[in-house]
Amino acid sequence: MNLRKYIYIAVSLLILNGCGGDKEYINKNITISQAPTVATLGKHQHIHTTINIGNSPKTLYLIMTNDSNMQTHNSVQKNFKLSKQNPSKQYNKSLPQTNGIIRTPDYVKEFEKQVADILHQKSQNNLKPQNKITIQQNQSSVGDSKIFYLDATSSGATTTATLKKQITVSTNFGNKTLEVWVSDDAFAGSGCTKGNYCVDQTMVDNLADKFLKSGSDNDIYDWDTNIYGQEWGADAQAKESKLIGANNHITILLTDINNDDRTDGGVVGYFYAKDNFRSSEISGSNQRIMFYIDSVMYANTDHSEHDWQKEIYSTLAHEFQHMIHFYQKSVLLANGNMTDTWINEMISETTEDIVATKIGSDGPRGVEPDDGSAGVADNKNGRYTFFDALPYISLTQWHNSLYNYSQVSSFGTFLVRNYGGAKLLHDIMHNPLLHEDAVMDAVHKTAQGEGKTFGDILREWAIAVALSDTQRPMMQAKTDLPSYNSGDFIYNTYNNSTYKLGSINFFNYTPSLQFSDCHIVNPNSNCYYKIGSNLTGNITIDIDLDKNTTATLIAK
Repeated sequence: MNLRKYIYIAVSLLILNGCGGDKEYINKNITISQAPTVATLGKHQHIHTTINIGNSPKTLYLIMTNDSNMQTHNSVQKNFKLSKQNPSKQYNKSLPQTNGIIRTPDYVKEFEKQVADILHQKSQNNLKPQNKITIQQNQSSVGDSKIFYLDATSSGATTTATLKKQITVSTNFGNKTLEVWVSDDAFAGSGCTKGNYCVDQTMVDNLADKFLKSGSDNDIYDWDTNIYGQEWGADAQAKESKLIGANNHITILLTDINNDDRTDGGVVGYFYAKDNFRSSEISGSNQRIMFYIDSVMYANTDHSEHDWQKEIYSTLAHEFQHMIHFYQKSVLLANGNMTDTWINEMISETTEDIVATKIGSDGPRGVEPDDGSAGVADNKNGRYTFFDALPYISLTQWHNSLYNYSQVSSFGTFLVRNYGGAKLLHDIMHNPLLHEDAVMDAVHKTAQGEGKTFGDILREWAIAVALSDTQRPMMQAKTDLPSYNSGDFIYNTYNNSTYKLGSINFFNYTPSLQFSDCHIVNPNSNCYYKIGSNLTGNITIDIDLDKNTTATLIAK
């Protein structure tokens, strides 16, 4: 479908030399003849824009895109009467607290910053043990008890856990053994100290079944490794002697993370790379390929507001990407260096999205897994309530907040719907690049992404958000407008599996997409400015743009 079928723009430019210092002063005349209409207004310019709307009412927006690492300063002046709109504030009081889900705690992120130094001995490693510690691994039987280290040092917190499930399954990467351990104070019975939120054997069996079971293309292990490859191999220790050797066991430890008894959010689960090191290097290593999953939230069977079992399954898919990412990218390709956190989290968030229908969870969309539409209005579930509340924060600056997770989730789900689906995620991981060039390397491999810059992709993302209440085809010719919402599932087949991508409408969530005055635009971000609704006739606006800000007009 050609973009010209949607857009007709008549633009006349008058450049007045000597006006505006080092900026051009430009007059633009734009005629809206179709909806939606998207027009680039300019960059580093003073722009006087006349918009000819006609008699058919339109809603007009400005998108301000900053593709630099610095804040930009801009101004917009509407030269027509319209009721004043209030800029967005720090919107958080009415956000639902039950889906306040953090995947990775701060101390895990801090450890990741040290990985390259530990591997390459660039700094003194103060995480080595004072005394030799011997840890036997992968020789356990159901019913065995073991002490697990929770911190990176052996002098830190520990938990005593019992092996409750062990299963070995044939996969595309050979036989894999899954072990599910449960902290003794979290398992149902006289020893459980978690009140009504104790894990029982049925829960353990269900968790194991979701992650790994006999057959093909029927579990999280298959769905994630189909995209990214296996989680560990002999190449790890061959490349980095401080890491553990070949290991075909995967451990899930169910424990009350941070011992906070929290049943409705917080840290749900995480992968901690400390355990991939030999204990002679990291004394708190459990010398296992393993996840930590919050037992209290998993044992919360009150589904009146949130289904925590499904949230845990989704978390496993998310954290499994991190586990694979550490091996495939950081160890094998990037010489021990870690990918930018926002990219690593973006891939995991998007993994949750594309496997949601397989798991049977609502996923980041917060829409029933059998519903391919964008859902209904007043949706308070999923990630995008948080995105809508603060859509203008930086994409690339990570503070481990709910808003960061929602921001990268929005960007990732845009990418897979417009730039090749699961293959794009594979290609972002399977290159040695660590920053936004890792994303662009993958984008450039697609027909739609040829020659585009990171700024181009940021701007397209914002256009797709603004047009998400309009149903349009996705993943079509590169001349199409970017889109989130086809009105139903689109099907993306990669290797041995087909993934279903549901529609997203950011105007369906509560709060709906928040607008601001866009005077300041954060680094590597978009700011959304609403010119007005139900507009007709001719209107004029004046825009003063920073050198790193691109303004885009949207009419619908």
